[in-house]
Amino acid sequence: MGTPQLTGGYLFDIQGFSIHDGPGCRTLIFLKGCPMRCEWCSNPEGIRPFSEPLYNPSKCTMDLLCKEACPYEAITVADQSLLINRDICRTCSTNACMDACFTGAIRKAGYFITMADLFKKIQRDRQYWGANGGITLTGGEPFLQPDFAKAILKKCFESFIHTSVETCGNIPWGNISQSLDWLDWIFFDLKHINPVKHKKATGTTNNNVLKNARVLAEKFPGRLIFRIPLIPGFNDDENSLSELAEFILSTGKEEVNIIPAHHMGREKYNLLGQSYYTKEFKIPSADDLFKASQYFTKAGITCYLGSDTPF
Repeated sequence: MGTPQLTGGYLFDIQGFSIHDGPGCRTLIFLKGCPMRCEWCSNPEGIRPFSEPLYNPSKCTMDLLCKEACPYEAITVADQSLLINRDICRTCSTNACMDACFTGAIRKAGYFITMADLFKKIQRDRQYWGANGGITLTGGEPFLQPDFAKAILKKCFESFIHTSVETCGNIPWGNISQSLDWLDWIFFDLKHINPVKHKKATGTTNNNVLKNARVLAEKFPGRLIFRIPLIPGFNDDENSLSELAEFILSTGKEEVNIIPAHHMGREKYNLLGQSYYTKEFKIPSADDLFKASQYFTKAGITCYLGSDTPF
């Protein structure tokens, strides 16, 4: 018996006309699932590796049709609002609560898509990319679905479509290595060099991240660009930035993209029944980004700020 063919995987969004995540105009494909829990995450709906409901109380009439429709009793009522046990939703394949909701108060974050349907969407966008465009897998963490990621990248690469991935790096090396032959570019996120501070802010240590960064720098023949989200009070001080610059130089690479943290994902947390951040931070200004860049340019590293990139 032959090996069964991969039929598809889980996404939570597809966005066209991006100009910041690879050369030219691109289609961004957001894969579900992430091994980190970064305090500043702007895509919390991409963290869990399965489809889950987003609940907007302002649209809810409390008719409880969704509660009655749920076959797993995942919905309860408290203080004139719905409480949804999203861990139970992991086993659901019916979407019964969403189908029963007539107001749009409950909608789905994440869905299964076949490879065939995904490639149709990619081909649809292709006419708008221009000569240098392509696709970028992001998330979530694309390499948490390694077979799906490889299948997408291989199909596109063999169709002469430029391929790129944005990764947090905190996955087994084998998840990454199987896709390298089908990749043109990799954006690799670096948050902090100190493992204790890294774990406090992201929920995981950075041991695997730094190890994978070094191996990629050695083995990946395409373009590897490190990305640093600038988080005031976390990694914007002289010591943190100097250590990041020193690490990048140690890999033999000389490019970094510093991007400012923002609050544009704030409302998504409410929809997921979660609190937004354990602490607030200010959005870095253009001056903050420039000051941070000096630690890299002085070390001989080419530094791109925010969306001001040559991609």
